[in-house]
Amino acid sequence: MRTRFAPSPTGELHVGNARVALFNWLLSKKTGGEFLVRIEDTDPERSSPEFEASILEDLRWFLNFGGEVVRQSERLSIYQEYAFRLLEEGKAYFCFCTEEELEALRKKRLSQGLPPRYDRRCLRLSQKEIEELKASGRRPTVRFKAEGDVYFEDMVFGPRHIKEDDLGDFIILRKDLWPTYNFACVIDDHLMGITHVIRGEDHLTNTARQILLYKALGWIPPQFAHLPLLLGSDRKVLSKRHGATSLRELRQMGILPQALANYLLHLGGGIGEEILDFDGMIKVFEITKIERSQPVFDFKKLLWFNREHLKRAEASSLIALDPELDQKGVKLFKDEVNALSELKELIRLLKEEPNLEGIRDEVNRTVLQTALEELEGGKENWIKRVVERSSSSPKEVFLSLRLSLTGKKQGPSLEKVVLYLDEETIRRRLERALALGG
Repeated sequence: MRTRFAPSPTGELHVGNARVALFNWLLSKKTGGEFLVRIEDTDPERSSPEFEASILEDLRWFLNFGGEVVRQSERLSIYQEYAFRLLEEGKAYFCFCTEEELEALRKKRLSQGLPPRYDRRCLRLSQKEIEELKASGRRPTVRFKAEGDVYFEDMVFGPRHIKEDDLGDFIILRKDLWPTYNFACVIDDHLMGITHVIRGEDHLTNTARQILLYKALGWIPPQFAHLPLLLGSDRKVLSKRHGATSLRELRQMGILPQALANYLLHLGGGIGEEILDFDGMIKVFEITKIERSQPVFDFKKLLWFNREHLKRAEASSLIALDPELDQKGVKLFKDEVNALSELKELIRLLKEEPNLEGIRDEVNRTVLQTALEELEGGKENWIKRVVERSSSSPKEVFLSLRLSLTGKKQGPSLEKVVLYLDEETIRRRLERALALGG
């Protein structure tokens, strides 16, 4: 079994794309097959090397993908060869219509209550007319003759029927001889040996067009599965207006790759709130379990999954994701945060000398003096010993110690803060806090 993920380098990789990539990856791993990546950069005006590099970096982070990449811009002669083959066989034809003529035709058909499909006027051109148009400098596109309704079995939605009227004769080669999406996709999926295609339900009409191309070329199409699109909290298709949705943003916020994958599989993948690593996800993944309803992306739920994965993660695996973290801090505080970025910030703040100017009137100097005296006996049971000796309430003791050591009223477990800081640092910070009172 061979699956693929085929992004266009026209923007950052977002969670909707990531879910498509994940499901294709899981299906290939489940069956011992191959997962391939293809960059669909046949729109040179919108494609950029920077976006391609970003997408591949995100895939390395998300799915540990490091394989070879196919780029459509490097295969133009292949698409042209198959397009001219269809021309020779009478399954495609030259179209000389200008954009203005096509727009006028579209408006006319809509005003007549007809679908805005091409009327095949260029199909009726004689060879002589074609040569004269070319000689006059008119550059044609190549249109495919779309004939017949399309029936296919969707692995998620079951039997599908797309009417011929919804398709029309579509362009397969533009005037500059670059292929269009549907044409290049079919050629590449066939030549790459792709057996299963999983993508969003917004590609349903594209699938019908591609099946017609497979038939015209005499090839067997792959099996298709269409995923319901992710929705935002307002139940509209997820987009940038819903907040952080790109993988780059989520990675910078400290979301773990396995937590994101676990949550995306949870969204309509037929599993509950099971906390699974990648091996566990491969084991439970079944394409027949994918739900047909559109799932709602909930960032708070993603954070919950992330927190659960942080609790279970080995410190070494977290440090591999961010080498600035230290082993001791990760082990102590990974249970206290929702994201890797929070963990990094917490450790950074503990390493820095706190700003104590604002705590002058909130610390109990007697508690701090007792704490310094008890520190001579070491850190073990230090907080307990200070509480037992102090006439102040445990709450006041804890507040005075926390403010002196961190400069903040709230934060991680005080016991863990004491474990993280060495005795010399604790002593220095207590003395600084005492000195504020004169």
